[in-house]
Amino acid sequence: MKLSSVWLYEQILKKYRMIGHEGLSGRDSYLRPYLCLDADYNKRPGHVCVVPVTAEREAKDIANAALTDKTFLVFCLRETVKDNSEAENHSADHFTWTAEENRPGGAYVCIAANDAAAVLNDIQAVFDLCDEWEDSIISLLAGDAGMEKVLEVSAGFLGNPLMVMGTDFSLIADADMEKLPERARLFAEDGVNVEYMNALLQDAAYQKIAQAEHTELYPGYISGYRTVNRNLFVNGRPTHRLVLTECDNPVTPGCICILETLAGHLEYQLSREMPASMKGTLEIIFQSILTDRTADYVQIGRQLNAAGWGSGDEYLCLILQITYLNQKQLSTGAICRYIQKQFRDSVSFLYRDEVVSFFNLTRLGMDEEEAAAKLVYFIRDSYLKAGYSRTMRGHMNLRRQYVQARVALDVGSRKKPYLWIHYFDQVALPYIIEQATKRLPANMICHKGLLRLKEQDEKNHTEYMLTLKTYLDQHLNATQTAKELFIHRSTFLYRLDKIKEIVHSDLEDAEEVFYLELSFRLLEQDEKKD
Repeated sequence: MKLSSVWLYEQILKKYRMIGHEGLSGRDSYLRPYLCLDADYNKRPGHVCVVPVTAEREAKDIANAALTDKTFLVFCLRETVKDNSEAENHSADHFTWTAEENRPGGAYVCIAANDAAAVLNDIQAVFDLCDEWEDSIISLLAGDAGMEKVLEVSAGFLGNPLMVMGTDFSLIADADMEKLPERARLFAEDGVNVEYMNALLQDAAYQKIAQAEHTELYPGYISGYRTVNRNLFVNGRPTHRLVLTECDNPVTPGCICILETLAGHLEYQLSREMPASMKGTLEIIFQSILTDRTADYVQIGRQLNAAGWGSGDEYLCLILQITYLNQKQLSTGAICRYIQKQFRDSVSFLYRDEVVSFFNLTRLGMDEEEAAAKLVYFIRDSYLKAGYSRTMRGHMNLRRQYVQARVALDVGSRKKPYLWIHYFDQVALPYIIEQATKRLPANMICHKGLLRLKEQDEKNHTEYMLTLKTYLDQHLNATQTAKELFIHRSTFLYRLDKIKEIVHSDLEDAEEVFYLELSFRLLEQDEKKD
């Protein structure tokens, strides 16, 4: 395999004292070394060229004259030429992450070494070790050993934990993650760590990683551990991410070379795998319920019964309105998996840019309040908005329950935008009133007598509207109404007679009283629109 100049630099540094270097990169790549004893330093372009020199000045002159973008020169300077105390202090930590950028003109290092042939053999040994690692992962992938095994071998080679995750925060495979404390793990036994995930989604530095084409270093201010991230592309788009966590060994720019090689093999493996269906049987059934208005509910009932969701069971629907941030980071899959992990007998899926969940409360042994309480903190901490339907029995109302949850989310978010969670029963009356005024305005469908009463108030500055509304609110109790209005009972009775005369009603018919109460609501709704 090809190795980058900075990776080779880091390996050479383990055995030899560094005198100087230039142009090192984590994204260039070179083939196995050869020993150059003549002046033809580019006779094998793309290979590492080991050159014995007698002085540092000689090395710099050769580099200035012979260095090309396909050359990596390793100059071997005899130890007697320069005293150790005068040498520059070079170490792997000398480089910042910006050293990974490719620089035109190739690279060189100058090391203190008496035997150029020994240096050649040591560099060959580095290539041997890397080739052995690459051959092992190729064999594992060819033998369908699984990505988990590939990561185990690679984590041992790099000396740090590795994982492959979906861009939707699904765990595909990992290795040595148990070396990290629980707070630093993105994935726990019961699924994704929601707090960790939300912190990443809201972080500007992490958002840049989402579409990055190259390896990116992410600082450790959230988990306490730095990570190296490399998006894996399938059919031209990032679908997964390879993540190395700095744990046992410091992360260096040389890691880029190895991770790029590993990423290439993983991308090939992902592209050749047949795309497994992400939809389970229940999800397919519920998707058809929501998308097909002409669905055969007899057939759907049979399918649900076969899946163990009986016609006598009680169901609850939840809709989660995902934020733009969630959509951008594709974390909806993680949300669905989290809900299904918490509720064994549930199904969650993405529908019209929202997460829709159905719960079989009978199989769960829960009521609506218990199910909702289990998700309160998750919804709040994930910055989601939720709408719940009523609990209903049987299969025939499943689509209507979706409509109820959608209404709860829509009306609730407009009426009380400061709340995270909305229930259909809390918005049913505002919804009815909104539906009533969709085709005709409130003043055209409300009680005519109420309009006359309103006109009388505006003309003569009376308070007949307030008086009647209070009377209706107090269930036609004259004494309580007078007390609420802070007037004498006889004054109220006088007003009431005037109101009856204007409205043309004795206010004794139950339907008419209901019509008047509804008319007040309709007019209030109309005023709020204005």
